[in-house]
Amino acid sequence: MSAVLDAAGFVDCSRYAQEVLRRWRLSPEWLDQDPSDMPADDPDLAVPSRLRRLRQLEALRIQWQEYCGRHDVEQTGRALSALAERCLELALQEAERRVAERHGWLRDESGEVQRLSVLGLGKLGGDELNFNSDVDLVYCHAAAGESDGTRRLEPPEYFGRVLRELSALMEQVTAEGRVWVVDTRLRPFGQSGALVWSIGAMEQYFVNEGRTWERYAWLKARPVAGDRSLGARLLERIRPFVFRRYLDYGLFDSLRKLHAEIDQRSRREDLSADIKRGPGGIRELEFLVQSLQLLRGGHEPALRRPGFLPALRAARRARLLEADEARRIDESYRFLRGLENRLQLATGRQTHELPDDAATRADLAALMQCNNTAALDVAISTQRGAVRALFRARFEARPERVAGQELWPPGDALESRLATLGFSAPDRAAAALQSLASRLGRRPLSAEGRRRLDRLMPELLDQVQRHKPPDLGLDELLALIETIARRSAYLALLHERPQTLERCVRVFRRSARVAGWITASPQLLDDLLAPDAELALPLPPEMQAEDVESSLNALARHRQAGFLRTAVAQLDGSIDRSGARALLTELAEQIIEHMGELFLGDATPAIIGYGNLGAAELHYSSDLDLVFLHDSGDAPLRPVQRMINAMQLPLAGGKLYQVDTRLRPNGNAGLLVSTLDSFAEYQRNKAWIWEHQALIRARFVLGPDALRQQFDALRAEVLARPRDPVEVRASLADMRRRQLEQRRESEPKRMLGDIQFIAELGVLIEAHRSPALIEARGTPAQLDALAACAWLDPETAARLRASFAAAAELRDRQFLERECDEYVTEAQRAAVAAVWQRVFEQEGS
Repeated sequence: MSAVLDAAGFVDCSRYAQEVLRRWRLSPEWLDQDPSDMPADDPDLAVPSRLRRLRQLEALRIQWQEYCGRHDVEQTGRALSALAERCLELALQEAERRVAERHGWLRDESGEVQRLSVLGLGKLGGDELNFNSDVDLVYCHAAAGESDGTRRLEPPEYFGRVLRELSALMEQVTAEGRVWVVDTRLRPFGQSGALVWSIGAMEQYFVNEGRTWERYAWLKARPVAGDRSLGARLLERIRPFVFRRYLDYGLFDSLRKLHAEIDQRSRREDLSADIKRGPGGIRELEFLVQSLQLLRGGHEPALRRPGFLPALRAARRARLLEADEARRIDESYRFLRGLENRLQLATGRQTHELPDDAATRADLAALMQCNNTAALDVAISTQRGAVRALFRARFEARPERVAGQELWPPGDALESRLATLGFSAPDRAAAALQSLASRLGRRPLSAEGRRRLDRLMPELLDQVQRHKPPDLGLDELLALIETIARRSAYLALLHERPQTLERCVRVFRRSARVAGWITASPQLLDDLLAPDAELALPLPPEMQAEDVESSLNALARHRQAGFLRTAVAQLDGSIDRSGARALLTELAEQIIEHMGELFLGDATPAIIGYGNLGAAELHYSSDLDLVFLHDSGDAPLRPVQRMINAMQLPLAGGKLYQVDTRLRPNGNAGLLVSTLDSFAEYQRNKAWIWEHQALIRARFVLGPDALRQQFDALRAEVLARPRDPVEVRASLADMRRRQLEQRRESEPKRMLGDIQFIAELGVLIEAHRSPALIEARGTPAQLDALAACAWLDPETAARLRASFAAAAELRDRQFLERECDEYVTEAQRAAVAAVWQRVFEQEGS
């Protein structure tokens, strides 16, 4: 890296700087002056001159500050965008004043002046304008009637005149240069369309005429001048066009075709030196991130960001990109955008083409702080190569896979072919495939949907035949295909993401239960490719108080996705039972927190989790044992009832959770929301031993910190109370006996229950002597604590802990797996029974 140039050296390398400083009679030292002492803006000048001076000098100063390291490329983009907005607003006000002198003003019924809304697209819309970029603008209005001057005009003609004045102010080349080049070709119907549109007409255009490339263009739209609230209303109306509510992986085909056209033109026009449109250029980087925005923005509001870098960060937070991939995209983008700025600074032109002449290349190398042009060439080649590799991995057309094509569409020799491939029941598999083909053949699929189906099926069957026996899970896979054929976007998803297809086949073979989840809710296919290396729950959705139904459906989808990711990770061996337990508990807490936000508001009571939630040992089939407490005054009864009812609604993604509130004081006969004081009085004076046993696993989940501290102190006080060991043993043994009489438990669940009761017996008997036991809510932690205080010998505690872990793992396997041939052994049952007999039947302490 070369030494940083001083202001004079910087100007020597920039034709733009030389021309601008000469025009406004300033020396290079002006760049080092305090902006408040030597401002670029001069309000005393006539508006056309003021605009040109402001734009040229301020842009130069911004670029100098970036070169000196006072801000980065992203801050440069924001500063240049803010400058453009300032110039546009000044120019628009002047244009409006000129037209109003002759034609008056357009006013609404209340007398308010009606203005244009100026929408910025492209780099201006993204708040990432480069040094010498043009500005992409679209104009809209909501005015009616006529202007109030002596020569009245209707809105289209009135605003047309405003725009002619605006164009002259911004674009006309004078001895002082111009302000900005304005490009309006992104408006509806492009150059053949009207220059200004009413927002109603524009909305109808996108409903009836909008094309894929326009979704891409309008990603970056935002109001930049004039009536900004009007522009925001338009963008809200057309949001469903830009961000579809469903995941449309067919978008990749459209973007691939769009890029192929650009690529063809690139080769035809030899754009190899073009750092924007050429191979490995800025446009390919934008495709990488904007495709994710278009694909998922309907579901992920955080992705609806006009700017590239904010959108990249949002995609990373949503775990749509691996950390290394996001870092490389960020690095290449910053380099290429910095290069773009310095290139335009060096040449004084709006260009993206690397210069041929040696002198300009040397200037560019100096501005990029490279030792020489060779070093600059290496840096450019490295970054463009990285971009090209990233782009190819995402977008280049996949070769047609031929294995499996002889199986679809099904032919006459299908059964014999399946037998050759090792299907255990080739006749049954052949019948299933033929039946599916027949049913789908009668279904009115679109031409594109049928093309996607016929493209995917050989790929699916190729994956199927790689496993032995191939027909395991085939029925469920064909049921999935029949379901998603109604929405062919999912067919495109499985084609575009072969890793998802591969994992789908693997999961369907392992788990009929998970296969059922996915077939019932095909949007879960998208969660099959959550990164294993950083397994985490999906980000919870944002709650919309004004749209409770949508918020509940979003939470239900979130719960489904959390269950699926956890289950698949268990099936893959990425996490064990303890990891699954932690994720399922975290998921439940997220749901409770967001339901509290939606229904409880500022009146949030304390929500106490009992049972498996409190112990952080949730299973896929667990309900939520909840107790609600408040401080004083009127209990938030109605909000709590609404929250509980909403959690149990049959939503599109299934109910959130079954809620059980019977562990509150006096059970179903007691108040749904008790004061903390009445709860404390009940626990101290009226609670049964089994209710104190339940309190062992109780944990504060949500609510004010003051209530948390009071609840924790009360729980510790109650559990530390000395108890008669004989009475406790009798009570817990009776409770366990009644449980087993009232419900049938699987072998692993019965072992888990027995070990839990052994541990909780120890806590109730021993906590007054060993307060550390009170902090242990989960069974494994309790066993360790009981060994530490010598209530259990270490060997017994270790055996119980191992048996508990094995039983929990087995329970999950039996729940998830299609074929689980393991079971609780006689030796395990006998070992737990021996400990039970020893601790429950001994006399005394």
